[in-house]
Amino acid sequence: MEQCHNWLVRNLAALWYRLDKRHRRITLANLEFAYGKELSPAARERLARQVFCHFVRFAWEMVELLLAPLSLIKRQVIIVGDEHMQAALAQGRGAIAIAAHAGNWEYTVMGYGLLCRPGVVVGRDLDQPWAARLVRYLRERGGNFMVSKQRGMKGIMGHLRHNRPVGIVIDQNTTTAGGLLVDFFGKPARTTPVVALLARRGVPVLPTLSRRLADGRHLMVIMPPLALKKTSDAQADIQRHLQLQSRVIEDWVRAEPAQWLWLHRRWKNQFPEIYT
Repeated sequence: MEQCHNWLVRNLAALWYRLDKRHRRITLANLEFAYGKELSPAARERLARQVFCHFVRFAWEMVELLLAPLSLIKRQVIIVGDEHMQAALAQGRGAIAIAAHAGNWEYTVMGYGLLCRPGVVVGRDLDQPWAARLVRYLRERGGNFMVSKQRGMKGIMGHLRHNRPVGIVIDQNTTTAGGLLVDFFGKPARTTPVVALLARRGVPVLPTLSRRLADGRHLMVIMPPLALKKTSDAQADIQRHLQLQSRVIEDWVRAEPAQWLWLHRRWKNQFPEIYT
């Protein structure tokens, strides 16, 4: 499990943890809801503090991504499994890389664009114009493209037609209208079905997940495409594939829980009471 070795990071994280009552409560509520009796209250507290430490390091790394030479960023990223993406793209239909808010996903995505090939990041444009420009610069600095969530499927399909890998983060809560329920840590969580819809259309879907290593470098693991069993029941096919996506992400999070976004209210759609 990730540890806070740096004195400054450790103390900034401790200060944030003490002052940010809202996110502290969300994190502890999520951990208790997800793990139940697997973690004692003391263990939950330790893990929550490690989560805050992780995101303090994450914030500093964002500055690095904005300002550091690209040659340095390339040296900080390790890509494992790109042969799976190469094989998927050889089919000529593009590919979907499902991702999670694990590790430093922004760092590995930039590294992927520098080390492998241009990819596509699907993300929401921020409300403030200056912030939106900054985020777009960050995500396109390494040669990648960014598609606004506001453009939705139209933007995604355009890049798939150009046979590009499109990264979609799928581990956040969605609205009732915009998501389906799948198990995540044994609890129903509302999840976007867009990737499963594309899988049923024949687009390869590859889990592409990130983690910070002990030496400070960033690992991206590209896994083989998730199998899709296509039947006459489209809804059942989509539900089954979506559950498979969720299971892969849960396994990744369980392996290094301090590096996942527990500060997000993942279950607020179904269980709002756990956050009160």
